[in-house]
Amino acid sequence: MPDPESDFRLDPRYVAGLAAFNRGDYQLAIAAFKAVIASYGQRREGLKAHLHLIKAYAHTHQWQEAIDLCQLLARSPLPPIRAWAQKHLPALERYMDEEPTSPHLVFVAAKASNPPMELRQVPRIYLWLSQGATLLLIAWLLQGVIAVILSEVNEQLGVLQGWEGLMAWFLVGCLGLGLLSGGSWLWSWRLSACYGLRPVSPGELEEYSPETVMLLGRLPWSWWQPRPQVACLMTAAPVIFSYGRWQRRIIVSEGLLRSLSREELLALMATEIAQLRLGLNTLVTPLVLLLQLPYDVYYWCSRWGDRHAPPYSRQWQQRLLRGTVYGLCALLSQGSYLLFRGLELLCFWSNQLRQYYSDRQAAALVGNPNTLVMAWLRLMEVTATAVRAQGEIGASLESLRLLLPLNPTQAALWGDQPLDWPVLLQWDTAHPLRYWFRLTSSHRPLGLRLQALMTYARQWQLDPLLSLPSASSPRCQRAWQQLAPFWGAIAGLVVALILTGIGQLALWLGPVAFPLWWLADGLTLARGFIAIGIGLGLLLRFNAYYPLRQPQTYTLSQLLHYPSALPLDSITVELKGRLCAAKGLRNGLGQHLWLETDHGLFLLRCWHRAWGPIWPILEPAYLKTLSGRSLVIRGWFRRGTLPFVEVQEWHSPDHQRKRLWAAPYWAIATATLWILYGIMTLLGWI
Repeated sequence: MPDPESDFRLDPRYVAGLAAFNRGDYQLAIAAFKAVIASYGQRREGLKAHLHLIKAYAHTHQWQEAIDLCQLLARSPLPPIRAWAQKHLPALERYMDEEPTSPHLVFVAAKASNPPMELRQVPRIYLWLSQGATLLLIAWLLQGVIAVILSEVNEQLGVLQGWEGLMAWFLVGCLGLGLLSGGSWLWSWRLSACYGLRPVSPGELEEYSPETVMLLGRLPWSWWQPRPQVACLMTAAPVIFSYGRWQRRIIVSEGLLRSLSREELLALMATEIAQLRLGLNTLVTPLVLLLQLPYDVYYWCSRWGDRHAPPYSRQWQQRLLRGTVYGLCALLSQGSYLLFRGLELLCFWSNQLRQYYSDRQAAALVGNPNTLVMAWLRLMEVTATAVRAQGEIGASLESLRLLLPLNPTQAALWGDQPLDWPVLLQWDTAHPLRYWFRLTSSHRPLGLRLQALMTYARQWQLDPLLSLPSASSPRCQRAWQQLAPFWGAIAGLVVALILTGIGQLALWLGPVAFPLWWLADGLTLARGFIAIGIGLGLLLRFNAYYPLRQPQTYTLSQLLHYPSALPLDSITVELKGRLCAAKGLRNGLGQHLWLETDHGLFLLRCWHRAWGPIWPILEPAYLKTLSGRSLVIRGWFRRGTLPFVEVQEWHSPDHQRKRLWAAPYWAIATATLWILYGIMTLLGWI
């Protein structure tokens, strides 16, 4: 019998069965899944094989076998599996006589011979405008920073004073030209130095996916559309992206090549080919290359700082020296990480538009949108496996996030357990605040992408892989409360404008209205009242964010079941699992905390009572001790683009350690600081 703690997805029988299922060899898939079930039985390790076996039976019209197995799963002790079986069992019984195709159960495998499909040409003006605006914004920020540095230098030297702005724009222009002209060489050099990069010959690529070689062979190439080279990163993380204009390359990782079927690899490669042929990467890849600089500073300073992390010896000289080095490395690493995330945030809008065009063209190149969906689902499973194995989102996935097909954090959350996809995707497509949530999403919402692909499938008279919900928007009565800080800022601005008008009128009246002249300073009033409005808005939603309820145990599927859920719904949860965390300064802000449970992965956020989010910097030994240990966690579940659990307390049964976290106190402190800042601004103290 296999070890119950082992990952069944590494079982070669399961991998072979999944590959056979994806290419349409259902008899071989049935035999492989039966072998997996014989080894793992009804334990969690075998449930995926049960689900795929039911789908394989449905493909081959073996309705009675599918019904028997579905009835068995309907008695499962796991609520998500039991709910899935109870939902689809009536459909199987009804289809037993009629034998139609169920849109919930059947996965349509793409034929390798599908010809490219035609789609209506969509103008890309919005994409170019968004990328141009992003480029100008980042260039303006860089120019401002360089101008300040040059101003200080020129003031000390006493030369070229007054020319700082022009000099800064010249340096920014040179940097931009260097990235555009030498970006391909810089990308190849960095990837070779950091991960190891080797070329992939057409013969080797044909071993993994002959359809990809056929696609590259039938497309027209010229001096204007040079054929891309394929290269492989020596890493187990599932990475695929492309770069270059004249020297084009498609980069895939060793882990991705060994994890996907040939049709799935074809779909992801078609996405990268579409981006290269349409020029969608022309401005994005240089910007992401620029982002690698602060990320590398964060990564290497974290590694250097970990060598000098406490505890220290009793000699005060050594304590002082090592503590100073550790503090500087912590400051540089976390500052660089915040800079990286801030600059990355500026690229979100253009990246979402880029994915709309690439998904559309990739579906046309493959000839079956269902293949692209299957590749994404498989990519989610592989990403979740990598996170479980490494205990974190690795550096390759995090630094290259904007260029990857899916957000790796979301892929790890979605790919580790069975989910109710129609309800899950309705949150992306019909939520009243979906446009607000998109502001902090690095990728286009998955629900919108799947909805578009299923629309293409119906247009091409193909059976859609997923049955998506209607576009009707669910009611969300507390949406105004979720946006209370925003409405507070608007109210503060309105008050500032009214009082500024009164102040201007007082100036016009002259000395008669002298006591009201101070109201004419509109900028100070706006700063003060907007800050007060934000603070009052944060206080207004405090009770909703931190309710006092008895915690209950949920699966992620149950928590995601509500299509109108908001972060302030604050479901109180109790979870049991193993803490997965990056060690050292790479986790200095608590950004890489995961809980691995029997029902999937959960992302965690913790706030220390005294140190807030920087507690891993000050307590590295505590985090290192708990990493990999069993934990019982209580906290509030926040539904967002990336759902997470805000931890209230946790304790380790192994060490009998219990710790209370202070997220509510920090929420009150943040709101109070906003209000104090506004009052001090109005009083003229700031």
